[in-house]
Amino acid sequence: MTNPHHKKARRQRAEREETPDAPDYDALLLLERMESLLEEMDELGVSNREEIAARIAALNEALDKDEG
Repeated sequence: MTNPHHKKARRQRAEREETPDAPDYDALLLLERMESLLEEMDELGVSNREEIAARIAALNEALDKDEG
């Protein structure tokens, strides 16, 4: 799991950038998004896109049954 201190430090560095379109700024934001996604996938117990799609389909099916 990602160290929250590192994420906070990167976010603060990105926020201090004077030019938001600088490559470092974009890279830091992308890195943070990807780390957050990975953490959420771990929390949900999924490891790839296909597992997520299958879980979505199963939840939709269960919700449709409950409505019908």
